[in-house]
Amino acid sequence: MSPRAVPCRVFEEVQTGDELPPRRRDITLTDLVMYAAATWDFHRYHYDEAFARAHGHRAPFVDGQMIGALLAGDLMDWGGAEAFVRRLTYRTRATVYPGDGVVSRGVVTGKTAENGRALVLCTLSMAKMDGTEIMRDATAALELPTRDDVVGAHRTGEPR
Repeated sequence: MSPRAVPCRVFEEVQTGDELPPRRRDITLTDLVMYAAATWDFHRYHYDEAFARAHGHRAPFVDGQMIGALLAGDLMDWGGAEAFVRRLTYRTRATVYPGDGVVSRGVVTGKTAENGRALVLCTLSMAKMDGTEIMRDATAALELPTRDDVVGAHRTGEPR
């Protein structure tokens, strides 16, 4: 669990307008290689500098799906151990390279129940440190436990 994660955020305690804490990262080539290994996506664009340059890029670049993984991690860290990302959508707008610093942000835009699930709706953003927007139209639905879920789990000793 990330040091930023909370043990368990519950649906009833979240309010529209709540902000996810900004999260700054410095992207490294090691990050790209680790993501490639985790996803079995070994396209040379994402780790081989000579290959990337030969194809018109200044360096290896972040796989667009890695942006989604970073956002999902932010949501899970904020939501806590019982959170579950049900939906995540975004459109990539800029290329991210090793050495780029990025910051992600989020805000709760609503709450709803869907198929018996308590969902917190968020808009998300990510930009380079120079202000370049990395993605847009990012939204997420994060399932959180309700107070009743948490109380029931404590009574039975079972996870929800």
